Amino acid sequence: MIVKEAKNLWKKRKLRGYSLSYALKNGLFIFLYDCVRYLPTPVGEILRFLVLRMFCKKIQSIWIRAGTAFFFPENISIGRRVSINDNVYLDGYGGIEFGDDSGVAVGSVLISEDHEISDPDILIKEQPKTPGKITVGKNVWIASNCTILKGVTIGEGSVVAAGSVLTRSVPPFTLVGGNPARVIRSLKKRDRTDDPTPQGE
Repeated sequence: MIVKEAKNLWKKRKLRGYSLSYALKNGLFIFLYDCVRYLPTPVGEILRFLVLRMFCKKIQSIWIRAGTAFFFPENISIGRRVSINDNVYLDGYGGIEFGDDSGVAVGSVLISEDHEISDPDILIKEQPKTPGKITVGKNVWIASNCTILKGVTIGEGSVVAAGSVLTRSVPPFTLVGGNPARVIRSLKKRDRTDDPTPQGE
């Protein structure tokens, strides 16, 4: 069974066009990060930062809580004072960028890729992937259990309400929510004093 799985992984590597050196580096990341992924605060945050600093495109914040998953970390950039809470899922295949002071609440998912499904004669898992960068602007809040899909840009100062599925980009200083997410109201300075607390912590 182990030999069969190893052959499948080798086949998948060749199918995706990953070099041997990349596959080995990725395997090292998975091993090291899994050793620290669920360690509690504050030791866990320090060790996760040290591992991620070796593999991420950029990371300038230590606030990575327990259980957060990183895939393709070489395509993930995290700015200053960014907070990523427990059990967030980050798929960086197409690229993910977090601006300074942004945050993601528990259980949210950011997926910067999609599977092609155009050829019914090929297994879906063996069809090509389509990348699409996710950009999270400065001072953005993504509440709990949200799903952010490929190609989305969330403008500075915006809030994504809890449980939302975001398929389209969001203008700056805008509250969005729902499935699919839609604009709820503006968060420009004259409005933000009414309800300064983001929903869905």
